[in-house]
Amino acid sequence: MAISGLPKAPRRRITPLSFGDLVPCPFPTVTAAFYHHASSFPSPSPVAVRDLSGVAPRELTYAQLAGHAQALALRLRGLGVQPGQRIPLVIKRGLEMVIGIWAVLSCGAQYVPLDGGVVPDSTIKHVVGQCGEDVVLCLTTTEHRVRSQYPYLTTVLIDQCIDISATGLSQDSWIDLASPDNGCYTIYTSGTTGKPKGVDVTHKNVVNLVCLSPGDLAVRPGTCVGQVLNISFDMAAWEIFACLCNGGTLVLRGSQWEPTIRELDVLICTPTILSKYQPVEYPKIKVVATAGEPTCQALADLWARHAVYWNCCGPTETTIVNTMSRHVVGMPVSIGKPTPNNSIYILDEAGQPAPEGVTGVIWAGGYGVSRGYMGLDSKTNKSFIPDPFLNDGSNMYCTGDLGKWRSDGSIDILGRCDDQVKVKGFRVELDGICSSLASAPGVARSAALLVNGEIHGFIVPPRQNIEAILEHTRKLQPYYAIPAKVHQLGEFPITANGKVDKKALRALAAEPTPGLEAEDKGEKEERPPLDDSSTSDCDTLVETRSISSSTATAVSDTQDLDHDLPNKRLPQPLRGLRHRILIVYRTLFSLVGLLNIGALISIVTLKPGPEWLATLTAANLVMAVLIRQDIVINSLYSLVCSMPLCAPLWMRRRCAKIYHLGGVHSGAGVCAASWLLALTIRSTVAYVKDTGVAADSLATLIVSWLLSVLCCVIVGFAWPSFRKKYHNLFERLHRFLGWTALSLFWVRTILSARDATRVGEDLGLALVRSPGFWMLGVATCSIASSWLLLRRVPVDAVPLSEHAIQLNFNYTVPINGSFTRISTRPLLEWHSFATIPVPDMNPSAFAATPGYSLIVSNAGDWTKACIRNPPTQLWVRGLPTYGVMRIATLFNRIALIATGSGIGPLLGHISQPCCPTQLLWSTPSPEQTFGKKVIYTIRRSIPGAVIHDTKVQGRPDLVKMGYNLAKDFGAEAVIIIANEKITKKVVYGLESRGLPAYGAIWDS
Repeated sequence: MAISGLPKAPRRRITPLSFGDLVPCPFPTVTAAFYHHASSFPSPSPVAVRDLSGVAPRELTYAQLAGHAQALALRLRGLGVQPGQRIPLVIKRGLEMVIGIWAVLSCGAQYVPLDGGVVPDSTIKHVVGQCGEDVVLCLTTTEHRVRSQYPYLTTVLIDQCIDISATGLSQDSWIDLASPDNGCYTIYTSGTTGKPKGVDVTHKNVVNLVCLSPGDLAVRPGTCVGQVLNISFDMAAWEIFACLCNGGTLVLRGSQWEPTIRELDVLICTPTILSKYQPVEYPKIKVVATAGEPTCQALADLWARHAVYWNCCGPTETTIVNTMSRHVVGMPVSIGKPTPNNSIYILDEAGQPAPEGVTGVIWAGGYGVSRGYMGLDSKTNKSFIPDPFLNDGSNMYCTGDLGKWRSDGSIDILGRCDDQVKVKGFRVELDGICSSLASAPGVARSAALLVNGEIHGFIVPPRQNIEAILEHTRKLQPYYAIPAKVHQLGEFPITANGKVDKKALRALAAEPTPGLEAEDKGEKEERPPLDDSSTSDCDTLVETRSISSSTATAVSDTQDLDHDLPNKRLPQPLRGLRHRILIVYRTLFSLVGLLNIGALISIVTLKPGPEWLATLTAANLVMAVLIRQDIVINSLYSLVCSMPLCAPLWMRRRCAKIYHLGGVHSGAGVCAASWLLALTIRSTVAYVKDTGVAADSLATLIVSWLLSVLCCVIVGFAWPSFRKKYHNLFERLHRFLGWTALSLFWVRTILSARDATRVGEDLGLALVRSPGFWMLGVATCSIASSWLLLRRVPVDAVPLSEHAIQLNFNYTVPINGSFTRISTRPLLEWHSFATIPVPDMNPSAFAATPGYSLIVSNAGDWTKACIRNPPTQLWVRGLPTYGVMRIATLFNRIALIATGSGIGPLLGHISQPCCPTQLLWSTPSPEQTFGKKVIYTIRRSIPGAVIHDTKVQGRPDLVKMGYNLAKDFGAEAVIIIANEKITKKVVYGLESRGLPAYGAIWDS
C-alpha cells in the first residue's frame, strides 16, 4: 500500500498533532557540540570514553580524545580528504573507532561505519566503491578485509596513527570544517533483496535529535552512556553523539555485556536486547530508550517501574528516531509524538490527512528527514518528495508504516504497508497474526513468517500449550490466518544490529521441529484452493507492535488464582471500624451531620429568630436534591476524575471514592427532616402558649405537621433494611412522597411568608426576602430539570439469547462509565442501566451507528417482559449520569470483577478500555445466557479474561481469585459489579488486605 503522488494543495487541513515543537538547536553540527564541551571543561577534563572491549579498560578524557581526533584529522587532510567526502570506517568497537569518527567529521567529511568483524566482503566492496575508492580508515586487524577487495587503496590504520603527544595540540590549531548541510554519516540498510542502500544523513539531521530534549536523553557531564550496539546500526550513532555532544562518558562494551551495563546511567538498545536483562539487577540505569523494532507492554512496564523508559520509532531515513514516548506503567504502549522540529503525517490512499482514529500511511517531515539514498536518485525521488504541508522546500519521507492518531496526539503503529501477504487466496496481515499470538496466555513475544505459502508462528518462551495458543488465535483470526506450525523458542535469534533475525527463523521453519500442525479439518471443505500468488516465499517478518488493548490484558499462564490469601492487615475491631464503619459514604453522612450540629450550637448560643430553622431546613433540602441532580453529579465526577495519572496513587485512590457522594444526600435528607420537625414543634409550642412571639397560623402548623410526618416516612422507608426488603415499594414511595413533600414545602413557605407579612406589606415582596423561597426554587428547578428532558426515543432491540437482549439508542453518545434511565410507564417506574457508548469514529461490535447500547438480562418482571416482547420505543429522562465505572480513568491499570448480569455495566469499558484491563466474570452458562456477541467483545478486548462458569466449575471464591488476579496483573485498583452482598464482601476482603477495591453503594 503505497501512496503515489500527492496533491499540490491538500484539500484537508493537516492536524496540529503532526508537528513537533519548534525549538532552536544550540549547535549547528555535532563537531561544534563536541568541541564546545572538550574546550569548556577545566583541566583535567572528565572522561569522555571508557573502553571495556579489551583485556584491560582504557580511558580517554575529553581533552585527550579531541587531541587524538585532531592529529588524525590533520593526517587525513594531508591525504587530500575534503569536506563532503565520504570515508569508510572498517573498524571494531574501541577507542580507535571513536577517534576515527571525530577525525573524519573534523575534516568536514562523512563517515561510513562498517563493522570489520561481521560485515560481508560484498558489502565492503559495494560501499567502498560508492565512496570513491579513495581513503579508508581501518585497524591493523581489519585492514586485510579492505585489501582483499581493493589492493591499491589508501588505508589509514587508526591504531598506528595515535600519537600521545597529539593531546598537547593547542586548541587554536584545532580544525572543524563541518557545516550543518555536510554529511555526518551514511548508514547502509541491509535489505532482504538487492544491494544495501546508503542513507545520507547530515549534521543538521543529527543535532536536531541529540542536542535537544528528549533526544538528548538528559545526558549531562558525568552521565555514563553505553555504546553496546553494532557500529553499522544507526542507533549506535545515537549512543555516541547523545553522549559526547552533551558532555557524558561513553562506555564501550566488550564481548561481555553485563559489566558494561552495570556502569551505565543511560542505555539505548532494541527491545530484543533489553528483554534479556532485569532492571533490579542494574539499579544504576536511570534512562532506557528502545527503538529499531516494536516493544511489548510487559517489557515497557517492567523498565518504566525502575527508570525513565522511552519507546521510540523512526526509520534510518529520518535520522534514528523521530517520535518518542515516555512510557507510563500500565498505559498502552505508543510511539509517542514527533520530536522537536519534526513532523508526522498520516495520509490516506488519496494523500489526504487521515482523521483521528483512522488508519493511514505514515510520512515523516522536518529536520530529521535525510538527503536520501547514495547513488539511487530514482529511489530517492520516489520515497522523498516535497513536503506540501510545510511548503518550505523540504522533503517528506514515506516510512511504509501504517498508523493512526490517538486522541492524545500520540501515534499507534499498526503494521506495515508491505505486511499484507496472500494466503490461500486471502489477503492476510502478518502483524495481526503476531498480535494474536502475543496475546495468548503465557506468550511473552511472538513473530510470524510466511514460508512456502504457509504461515509459521514463533513464540517465546518455550514449553507452552500450543493447542491452547492456536485455539486462542482461532478466536481472533479467520481460519486461513491460523499458523500452520508454531515454533517454541527460548529466545529469538538476533542480528548484529540487535533485531530479530528473520533469516535464522526462516531456516528454523525449514527444519523438522516438534511444532504443532494447525490444520482445522472441520473447515477443509470450505477453504478456497491456493492461488498461484500464495505459493511464493515472503520475507516479511513482524513482531508484536505497540500494544493494543487485547495484548495489554493477556494473563500469564503462570498466575495462580487459587494462591493463598495474605492475612488481613488490621486486627479487629480496628479492621471493622476502618473498612465497614468509617467508609467514605458514612464519613460524608457524618460530616453533614456535624455541620448541622455546629449550626444547632450556634442557634442555642445566639438564639436567633425561628426563621433560621426554616432556612436550615431549606438549605439541607436543596443540598439533598442537588447532590442527586444529573448535571451536578456529572460535574463532580468530571472534576475528580480529571486527576492526572501521574498524580500519586494514594490521591487517585481517594478521588475514586467519589461514588460515595450519596452520603451527602442521605445526611442532608435526615437533617432537613430533623430541622423541619424541630421548627414545627417550636411553632406549635409558641402557638399553644400564645407567648406573644410571632407564631405560625393554624393553617401553617397543619401543613407543617403533614410535611413533617411525610418527611419522617420518607426517611424511614429509606432505612437500608426496609429499602432492601421492599425495593420496588421504596422506589415508588420515594418518588411520589417526594413530589408531595415538595408541593407541601411550597404551600408552607407561602403560608409562613403570609403569617410574617406586616399590615400593608406585599406578600410577593415578603417571599422574595425569604432565603427559603430561593432555596426551594433551586430544589424545584433541579427536580424538574430531568423531567424537562423527558422524551420517547426509538429503540433497536437485538436479542442476544433467551435470557438477554441488547437495546440500541442513537439519540446521544454518552461518556463511558455512565448510566441511563428507561421506562415504559414514566410516571410509575424507572430502570437504570449502564451504557455502552458507540462513538462517532469507532462503531463497536454492539452497534453499527453512533449512539449507545445497553444489555438487559433476565433479573425481574420488567426485564423478563422486555426480553419476551422487545420494545420499539422507550421513555428516557435526564442526562446519562456517571456511575462507579467512570472512575476507571483514574488508574493506569485495573482489574474488573463481575457476577451474572454485572457484566453489563462493564461492557462499555471493556469494549473501549481507557487503560489495560483484566476481567474476572463469574456466571452460569455465560454464552447461553448472554449470547456470543458479549463473549466475543470480551475475548476481543481481553483475550486473557477469566470467565468462570459456575454451572461447570462451581461457586468461586471471588476474594481469593480477585486478589490473585489483580496482583498478577499489576492492577492499581479493582472494581466489582455484583449484588450488594457479594460487592461488600469482595470490597472488604480486598481492602482489608491492602488492595483498593470499589463497588456500587446502594444508598437510595
